Amino acid sequence: MGGGRSHSGTGVHGSVSGQLPLWTSGATGAVGALLVLVGGAQQGSPFTVMATSAWFFGNGASASSGVAANARFLGIVLVYLGIALMLGSWCEVVRNVLARPATPIRPLFVILIAWEVPIVLMAPTFSRDVYAYAAQGQLVTRGINPYLHGPNALGGGPFLRLVDPLWRQSIAPYGPAWERLSGWVVTLSGHDVVGSVMGFRVIALIGVTLLAWVVPTLARSIGRDGSVAFALAVLNPLVLLDLLGAAHNDALMVGLLVAACALARKNHILAGLTLCALAAEVKIPALIGAAFIGWWWAGTEASWRPRVLKVAAALVFTAGLIAAISAISALGWGWVGGLSNPGSVVSWLDPATAVGLAMAHVASALGYAGHSGAFVHSARLVALGIAAVISAYLLVRSQRFGDIEAIGWSLLAFVVLGPVVWPWYETWGFVFLAVVAERWTLRLLLVLSAVACFADVPSPALLVDADPILVAVCWVCLVGIIGFFVVTRVAPLMSRGSTQMDGPAD
Repeated sequence: MGGGRSHSGTGVHGSVSGQLPLWTSGATGAVGALLVLVGGAQQGSPFTVMATSAWFFGNGASASSGVAANARFLGIVLVYLGIALMLGSWCEVVRNVLARPATPIRPLFVILIAWEVPIVLMAPTFSRDVYAYAAQGQLVTRGINPYLHGPNALGGGPFLRLVDPLWRQSIAPYGPAWERLSGWVVTLSGHDVVGSVMGFRVIALIGVTLLAWVVPTLARSIGRDGSVAFALAVLNPLVLLDLLGAAHNDALMVGLLVAACALARKNHILAGLTLCALAAEVKIPALIGAAFIGWWWAGTEASWRPRVLKVAAALVFTAGLIAAISAISALGWGWVGGLSNPGSVVSWLDPATAVGLAMAHVASALGYAGHSGAFVHSARLVALGIAAVISAYLLVRSQRFGDIEAIGWSLLAFVVLGPVVWPWYETWGFVFLAVVAERWTLRLLLVLSAVACFADVPSPALLVDADPILVAVCWVCLVGIIGFFVVTRVAPLMSRGSTQMDGPAD
């Protein structure tokens, strides 16, 4: 088991095998978060929404003059440097807790708070989805059903103006409990956009705090080290920047889902299924958790027949709660029709979509042009079917793979094979895999988290749109700093011979 390592240490704040002290890593990560805050606040930043009503500070028109272009470019460099510092600090914290079994959670929680403070203060970063949440909440407060009308039904105003044009006509894909909560947030803010966004940021903070509370408990329930799980799952910069920084509702969904599994591991099955229903009211993939909880419900020695019956009972119970919430909310089931909204984005970066586009190009070359939409839709349906088969296999073989690992890979299967792969979707599976990550799973988690943190790339022109000397100096310094850290700090962690990573076999 992961909690069975026996490495010598010199205390929580000491250093082992050339590692940075834990407090130093925490302080460096906080500086990184502060750099992201400062960089994103620069005029014309491509990482935040530039509008006077979008946030408390740092908003304005796109840069046009040479001085403004230089400031914008420096802001981009600061954001990237801040992300790199956070990732490097995260790796150092992970090295520390791997080297010291049963590290106390308290200093890790202090680090979490230090990293969160700048993130809570920054404008919504890397995504403007939170403005869509606010617009949908405004619809609810006006008595307009967000499952029948998109934000365009507002007719104008700051709520609509800040919504990404891609989603202005789209109906809400979230459950009625979330939409009612969105309405309350807007009402409590006095129908102010910035106040509403801050309210959604608080909800995301609650989700991350819930993760911080239950991840160590879930880890200990399967004999794993709670501090390692906390460091990998909760301090992950992808979780903090893309869930908390962007105020995504995924933070609440994942927090509820992990809490549901932690309760189920302690035989509080109905309480766990209730939290699964609430998580699915935020985003429907949380229903995967209900299936796994039903499988665990039958007990470790049960045959497949009682297990299947328990899974069915769990899904019926969860669906019943969702139906009751839909009835009480008076908003109905229209949100089911909005579940395909993310599929509006067509990108070669999404595996299923890429297959569909490739098939469309082949068909066009053979003289069957004009059917790209049908090919993409078909490829996505097949991919979702494959994800369902993978999830079912992992469910049935969960005792072999490990219950928590199986649910983590199941969630990732639906992310990778879904209609669109947003970086923050990856956190669904990452927080579960973090609980059990060892060897190649740990390496994969570190690498994919780092890649996802840099997934939001502005227009290439903005990366060189400044004084040529300034551009050259900044990029050489940034690449040099990142390269030095990768060689001296990350490479040892990723080394296949690292005893801190590998430990004993399960």
